[in-house]
Amino acid sequence: MMEGATVIHIGFRISREGALMPTGFELIKQQVETKKLGEELPIVGWFHFPLADPVADDFYAETANTATAGHWDLIKIMTCGNYMPVAYGADYEFSTNPQKWDGVFHSHPITSAEDAGKLGVLDATNDTLAAEVAVDGRIVDTYKGEKPVLATLFDPLSWVQELSTPMNPDWTLDLMRSDPKALTHALEALQETNDHFLDALIDKGIDGIFMTTKFSRSTLITPEEHREFVVPYLEHMAKKLKGHTWFSMLHVHGDEGLYMDDLIDLDYQAFNWECCGTAPNLTSVADMRRKTDKVLITGFDQNHDFYGTPEQVKRRLATRLEDTLAQNGGGALIFGPGCTLPLDVDRSLFSLIYEVVHEAGLR
Repeated sequence: MMEGATVIHIGFRISREGALMPTGFELIKQQVETKKLGEELPIVGWFHFPLADPVADDFYAETANTATAGHWDLIKIMTCGNYMPVAYGADYEFSTNPQKWDGVFHSHPITSAEDAGKLGVLDATNDTLAAEVAVDGRIVDTYKGEKPVLATLFDPLSWVQELSTPMNPDWTLDLMRSDPKALTHALEALQETNDHFLDALIDKGIDGIFMTTKFSRSTLITPEEHREFVVPYLEHMAKKLKGHTWFSMLHVHGDEGLYMDDLIDLDYQAFNWECCGTAPNLTSVADMRRKTDKVLITGFDQNHDFYGTPEQVKRRLATRLEDTLAQNGGGALIFGPGCTLPLDVDRSLFSLIYEVVHEAGLR
């Protein structure tokens, strides 16, 4: 280990060469405490399981199999992104296309300002939320002390979009500007639902959450709107996590004009975002490293880097790794994507993430 580094003896894994190595849990715990990258670089990836989403046993198996195949050091539970609309009564048909994660909505819980203004609160005994808690608990039991396990939640404003017009922010933005009172009611109800859900997940022993915000960008809302309709709810969740979990990641969805300065001091231990690509006003690894010493989870472009031959993919990832390490400057880092990995490529390509890190001498 690096001189002066804090070593936490949690458990070990066996490398390909048969050597006894620290677990992902140990590597990431050390980074959280030291704010530095040690001699080994943790890696992670995640992607949807469309065909497994409706069946808990299949979802659990897919989660375990992909973590093993990818040599990933943490488990970001890749819940179907539509679980909250279903919990609120959406008529939803799960995808039967392995290359398309989102299914078909036949109805939505929110279709008007009136719906938003009277949205209720769910507790964790709701059938859909209880099923999510149960499968997350199985995953926690499998990986406790070996890999950190993070459950997936969205901030309330992102949930309003998912409950009304999934994948399209326009209706939510119109509601924000035409009836902020109705929107605020919905946000408060969804925050309380998130609280109940999180309490149940904490009881199951999760290490933290993957907290998604879809509206933290200047291409969608103004700074004032961001500080009114997004930041307080993210801050609330961070405070609720404190003392109950140790490693939560704030996923700032999108690539352009991210409001990182509003978020950087919130009490999340790691930040995840799209650091590379062609968008203007992109937030680079160097930009984030100047702002914070927290763990950065990023490094490659999931939208482009996995297309082509294995040799081409590997070269791209190796270049991304070299660039990310240079920009990071020795800070706490997990090499990973800025969002979900693609479904229309051969999954075996994701094992190349580990290959390039291994060949760089960092595993």
